[in-house]
Amino acid sequence: MKMPPQEGANVAWSLTALEQYDDDVINLLQKIFNTASSCEEGVIQLEHAHQLWQSYFLLSADCPEAVKHVPEEFTKYLEHKWNLEKSRCKKSSKKHQAISKTLDLMRVAHRNEYDEDVDVAIVLEENSAWTHTAASDFDVKNGRKVAVEFDGPHHFTVMASTGEQLSSIQRGIKINPRVLGHTVLKYRLLKLKGWTVVRIPYYEFDKIPQFASMEIQRYLQRALKTHDKIEFSGVDVSEYKAMPSSRTSRFD
Repeated sequence: MKMPPQEGANVAWSLTALEQYDDDVINLLQKIFNTASSCEEGVIQLEHAHQLWQSYFLLSADCPEAVKHVPEEFTKYLEHKWNLEKSRCKKSSKKHQAISKTLDLMRVAHRNEYDEDVDVAIVLEENSAWTHTAASDFDVKNGRKVAVEFDGPHHFTVMASTGEQLSSIQRGIKINPRVLGHTVLKYRLLKLKGWTVVRIPYYEFDKIPQFASMEIQRYLQRALKTHDKIEFSGVDVSEYKAMPSSRTSRFD
């Protein structure tokens, strides 16, 4: 019995997110792509074409056996649909804008809402040690690409997704929510395309008062390694320190 193309796209996308590729999974993925590639144009909805493209692109690198029989014509069709989606006009959220304005203040060259839905894109020369030396000409072909991604609440599970986590929170133990599949796949796609991804999760960034410009600069200095030293005044100097593994701050 053949799996309907919409259901097949969901399954392929989910299996790719899980990264568990045994023989049974590989066989199932091959059948899904064979069924999808045999469909008449218009049968596969746009959302599911995007899922199949993400799955195909990642499987080509992580498990090529699963997609080795996919017709080239079908992969070009999926890529075309994906590129149309990524070329749409995008609007930055208020948090994206706040990060961008702070980077402007710190004189870090960047671009907003760049290709592949990158929130804030920065390009560095290969030997750059600090982000404030980012290239203003934005030569993505010859530089090191950095994607700064603000992850709002819709990128995560609820803070306590299990009874055990809820119990831990009630005991005062800090629990970070888990990243959802669509965000995991986005970051894997970006990394495969040569981007270094720096995440700015809402549960860290939102703790900083938005009127506290210096505190936002201190946070981005640590997250992005922008400067060795930032002098706010003759006595107020922020020296670079790597983000601790706990990622705690004075606002925790």
